[in-house]
Amino acid sequence: MKKIVYLLLIFTTFSYSQNAFMEFQFDAKRGTESAILALTDEVWGKAEFKSGGINIESFNIGNAKSSHRIVLYGDPANWGRSDSLVNEDKWSVFIQKMNNHIEKWTHSSSGNVISWVGDSEDYSYVQIYEFKASDPSAFKSAHDKIVSQMSSIMGEREIGFGSYEIGGYNAASHWVAISAKNWTDLILTRRKMKELTKEWDEYYKKRGNVEHVRNYTTNIVKRY
Repeated sequence: MKKIVYLLLIFTTFSYSQNAFMEFQFDAKRGTESAILALTDEVWGKAEFKSGGINIESFNIGNAKSSHRIVLYGDPANWGRSDSLVNEDKWSVFIQKMNNHIEKWTHSSSGNVISWVGDSEDYSYVQIYEFKASDPSAFKSAHDKIVSQMSSIMGEREIGFGSYEIGGYNAASHWVAISAKNWTDLILTRRKMKELTKEWDEYYKKRGNVEHVRNYTTNIVKRY
């Protein structure tokens, strides 16, 4: 049984680590989230993707400049829709309608998913750390080890680690994402994580120098 679980963990990590992402952040006009989701449903509600998918997320705590973002993710070697593409006219109309509900587009970035553990849509509240890692290889090694050590605490919650290749906020080079059911679940889980004092001491010693840029939370309001 342990071998099966280990193989599943390796497969999940490998499959997600082939992914890349693009994100487009914006500040929506007050009270327009439902209208925005209705528009994204029209474009992506029945979409079939070659790989990955699309998330619509609202910012909850820590990101004062944006209210929402659109995240597109998948294997860059197998990117896009597998069904009929939306033609340019429909896409232009979609953007025009979206702009009616948006104060301004605030930030965009893209990068790679380097490792990912967990795969559950039940945990849609996400805390994201953005930082500059002086030694990405050392950080990944330390990150993967502490994630493995926290497996009994995290359960089906997801933990991802990746890089920014274009547009990292304030020159952030990497990110870590931790999912939870909600804010309460996140805080209680974080408290349990901190009980692993020896493991965290080793993690901080082995990960290399890290300069924190910011951290914030999002709520995944729609998945395609």
